[in-house]
This record gives sequence, structure tokens and C-alpha cells, in this order.
Amino acid sequence: MLFPRRLTLALLCAPAIGLAVPHAAAAQSAPSLSLEETVALATTHAGDAESSRGAVEAAVQMAVAAGQLPDPVLKLGLNNVPVNGPDQFSLSRDFMTMRSISVMQEFTRSAKRRAKVARFEAEATAAEAQRGVGLANVQRNAVGAWLDRWYAEQAGVLLSHHGHPLELALQAATAAYRSGRGTRADVLAAELEVQKLHDRQDENRIAAATAALNLERWVGPAARRPLSERPRLDVSQQVKQLAQGQFDAVPELAAAQREVARAEAEIRAAIETKRPDVTVELMYSQRGSAYSNMGSVNVSFPVPWDQPNRQDREVAAKLAQAQEARAKSEIIRRNTQTMVGARLAELQRNRDRLQRYDEKTLPLATIQAEAALTAYRANTGSLLAVAEANHRVIDTKLERLALEAKTAKLWADLTFLVPLPTAQTEPAIKEFQ
Repeated sequence: MLFPRRLTLALLCAPAIGLAVPHAAAAQSAPSLSLEETVALATTHAGDAESSRGAVEAAVQMAVAAGQLPDPVLKLGLNNVPVNGPDQFSLSRDFMTMRSISVMQEFTRSAKRRAKVARFEAEATAAEAQRGVGLANVQRNAVGAWLDRWYAEQAGVLLSHHGHPLELALQAATAAYRSGRGTRADVLAAELEVQKLHDRQDENRIAAATAALNLERWVGPAARRPLSERPRLDVSQQVKQLAQGQFDAVPELAAAQREVARAEAEIRAAIETKRPDVTVELMYSQRGSAYSNMGSVNVSFPVPWDQPNRQDREVAAKLAQAQEARAKSEIIRRNTQTMVGARLAELQRNRDRLQRYDEKTLPLATIQAEAALTAYRANTGSLLAVAEANHRVIDTKLERLALEAKTAKLWADLTFLVPLPTAQTEPAIKEFQ
């Protein structure tokens, strides 16, 4: 009959079709969006939202200001004005009355100014390192969104290929039931499989739409373009260096080390504040026409009479902050080393599992489906058994795809632990100097 022959052809072709999943964007005319372009677009699209240069610029500007002397102070005054007697409120009759103008300048020691400059330069470097952390997060998130959409589309293609055989199976079961060769149970079982497939397809459409929206959040309108093929999940030389403990390029660890350098610069600045600065004041005083004008020179400086409870405690506080920064840096280094080692090991195990899927699990599931179909054609098996066998095939393929997606995420987390260089990853400090 026509339906069994069509069913036989469809079920025989279904496993082979599912194994070779074509990319959904192959036939579209728009240029495809590659993973590398996604990284570049996400880095550009991030702008000041995730990688602001404002903190870097602020610290650079403060470093320039800290190297200058304080502004001079201009003072105007009236001194020794009589408030009673015959010369009350006169500015010229009493010899002690003076109209004064003076300029006062604090001469901050050059060593202290250099220490302040170094402190703000260290803050600028720390802000630049934090900016690198933001760029790395942007790139990883964009790559994750790209992979989510790519695998959602692959799952959709798999499910769509499985739909046609199930529809044919339902038609064949219905025809067999009407001709008296099948049972109502076969029809209901086929209908149930079709409805389950529709539900899974709806779930996949939601996942694909969510992934597309998430990708658009990182790259903008380019997310609407079809995706190119996924790159190979090979371990790069950079990741191998990370596995050997070379973490200097990891943004999180670099930022922690810059925080240590900033804390040490603050210690040096605090030590310099223990030595007072000198302030010089030049004053010119004008008296009445019958008297001589006066000139004065004043020199002042603070007296650090309680250094153990003031300046020394400030230095001790900065020392404690530096120790805390060093401890945090060591924690980040250990966590990074553990994370890299664990994910590399999991990545290798997953690649071994994928190879086992390709070499053993999937072929076994396909052979089982073909055996059930052969038994059905020979009237020794049921259509329900054929449907269940093919259901296991598609489940196995989806399980493999989910494992591959998980493996790709591990690969991305390791590969983009250090951000790829783009125009936006150039140090911002050079631009502001």
C-alpha cells in the first residue's frame, strides 16, 4: 500500500537526515554573522555601558593636578583700626593702622607631590584593568549568546526533520486501523508522538527567540542576520598557557594586582604626609601718609605633635589595606587556577563523550530503529515499536547536541577568559596623556 511504502522511506531516511544537520542560514542571502565578528561588534557596542573609560580619564587628570603646587592665597586686610577715641574708625591718623595685602603660598615638597602623582597613576592603571575585566565579560557574554542561538537553531532543524516521519507514521497507523490491520492503540500512540513533537518544537522556538534577543542585546541589529558555522572547539595555545599557570593576561587577576600596586602607592603617599610642608606669606602694609609703609614675611608649618595617633595610624591603615589587596589577589589567582584546570578536564571528558556518541551510541540507536522498521515490514513488529525506536534516535541526537552545546560553553569560557584584542581593548591611558 501507499502509506506503508511512504512510511518505510521516511523512517529509513530520518536517522541519516538527523545526523547531518544543515545550518538554517545556508540558503539565506544576508551575510552570515560569525563568532569573530560577534566579538568585535559586542566590544564596540558595549561602549561606556560595560567598559567605561571615565574612571581612567578621571584618575589621569587627577595625577596631573596632584603634581602641581597648591594655588596661592591672596589676603586683604585692615589692621589696628581704632574703634573709640578721637581717631575712631580712621584709617590714616593712627600710626598702627594699616591696609594690608599679602600673598601666601604653600610649598608642598616635591617628594610628596611625586607620591600623590604615583598614587593617581596607580589608580588609573587599576581603572584600566577593571575596564579589561568589563571587556572580557562582554565578549564572553556575547559568545555565549551566539552559541545559545546557534544550538537552538540546530535543535529546531533536528526536530523539524523528525516531524515528517511522525506525520507519515500517523497516516499509516490510521490507514491500517481503518483497513482492519491495525489497532486503535497504534493510532493513539502515533498521535501522542506528534503532539509531543509539537510541544518540543514550541519550546525550541521560545528558546531560539530568547537567544536571538539576548544576542541583540550584545551586538545590536546584526543579531538578526543568519549565523555562520560554529568554529572548531580546539584548545588554543593561550588556554594551554593558562593551564600551565601563566595568568598574567587574565583581566581579573591583572585587576587584582593593580589594586595591590595602588594600595602600595597609597602607603608611600601616607608616609610622605608625615613630613610637614612650609607656607610662605609676603605682606605689604600701607599706613597713613605721615608714616612709613611696612613689609612682612611670615613662614608657617604644621607641628605634628601627635604622630603616633595620627600620621602613624594613617600609614598603618594603608598597610592593612595593602595586605588585604594582596590576599584578594592570591585568592583570585587560586580560584582562576582551579577553574581553568576543572574546565579543561571537563572539556576533555565531554569531547571523549561526543566521540563515543558519534562512534557507538548514535549508530546503535539508528540500527535499532532500522531493525524495528524491518520487523514491522515483515509483520513481526508493531508500528508503536517503530515510533518508539525513532523517538529514541531523536532523543539521542538531541542529548548529543545538548552535550556539544555545554562543551562549546566550556570552550568559550576558556578561550575568552582573556579578551580578544580589538580597537576598543587598546589601553585608554595613552589617549588621555
